[in-house]
Amino acid sequence: MLKLIRCEFWKIKRKKLFHIAFLTTFIMPVFYFMIIKDANLDNLMSVVQEENGFLVLIPLSIILAASLFFEEQDHDTLKNLLCVPVTRRRLSLAKLFVVLVFDIAYELAGFFVSLLLALLSRIPLTGTGRELLLTIACGALLWAASMPCLLLVIWCNRSYIISVIIAFAYTMLSYILHISDAAIRVPLGLNIPTLLPVPVIFRWLYQFHSLEDAGPVITKFYESFSPYFVPTPTVFAILMGEALLCIMIMIKIYERQKI
Repeated sequence: MLKLIRCEFWKIKRKKLFHIAFLTTFIMPVFYFMIIKDANLDNLMSVVQEENGFLVLIPLSIILAASLFFEEQDHDTLKNLLCVPVTRRRLSLAKLFVVLVFDIAYELAGFFVSLLLALLSRIPLTGTGRELLLTIACGALLWAASMPCLLLVIWCNRSYIISVIIAFAYTMLSYILHISDAAIRVPLGLNIPTLLPVPVIFRWLYQFHSLEDAGPVITKFYESFSPYFVPTPTVFAILMGEALLCIMIMIKIYERQKI
């Protein structure tokens, strides 16, 4: 299994496109830092965890996973791998693990960029440890949130262009839903809003924002929204449970696809 994971990492290393894509993690924190005069560590980290994660990382991780899953088919090497023998199940798990590492590394790179910007501007580094843990958690949760979309991509078994379209459509729809009261102001329970990956991550993440320098409007919003916050064990149970279900279905579909 370790050899399979190592091979998948080598595949990414050869893809210059993903090297360039990884560098996009620096764009949002730097841009925010340039346009906001009174930036603080909490705001910088929220850009990494939210805008970087939900708008950039989700489609990137889906496209990366699609690239890894379709590569053997495109180069007609899947038959050779299956003769080694390597099962499609193990091959799928190796690819998904690589995507998980990519997602966490992407978020951590943004974290360290924001930390460097804060140091250069002499912004107080209070709560750095908590922000580090939140950033790692966001990377793992965003990986889980991309699984339903990746399942659709694998099921369609189409070209990269279709994968890109599906990825960005899923990202935009999910991001729009997170500002809808019908999706986020709903009590936890067996209902559709609770099972929506991106909105439920926002409901978890919002509770960690600092209100120290927040204005009355933002403070009022968070106070009214606090009954709908999602505890950390709950958000991980929901997202990882959904991810596990999607992965099981994904592997079944991948195993039945013709070579």
